[in-house]
Amino acid sequence: MREEYGKYKIVIYGSKKDIDTARKALDDINLEDNEGNDRLKIQKSIDDFNLKAIILYDGNGVWSYRKVLRDFNKLLKSKPDKLKDYGEYCLTKYLYKFFHLCCGSIAHYDLAGWTYEYQTKQSVKDFIKKNEFGCDIARNQPGWKTDCIKIAKELLRLSNM
Repeated sequence: MREEYGKYKIVIYGSKKDIDTARKALDDINLEDNEGNDRLKIQKSIDDFNLKAIILYDGNGVWSYRKVLRDFNKLLKSKPDKLKDYGEYCLTKYLYKFFHLCCGSIAHYDLAGWTYEYQTKQSVKDFIKKNEFGCDIARNQPGWKTDCIKIAKELLRLSNM
């Protein structure tokens, strides 16, 4: 299902239940019609209420800080996927989508293709420091994409440890 939300350029996708839950969470925050500020508020609601719905602001998804960081930490602690004969880690679909939609990487066909391109944990960290456009993933973000900037800065910090 799809539902437009309020006077802002917000669209919510998901099941009826997930959309209703997201709408109630959005009702409780003071949106300012300032995309940079609003994206951080929406991100906080996504994390605080563990929202399942996909929320777009002016056509671009707002990302869960908690979920991306959780998935990145899982990647760093994971063992190789036994179903593949390459790659020393497991990559979640959510983190893969964040990498190829927001961090300066092509999709490499699919999740398996991405892990084939970046086979080691160190190569993933190196990608975060220098993406496919030659810059770190925080510099790759447009200024209005504050939710992604916040995530990218933390991924950079973790990759430099």
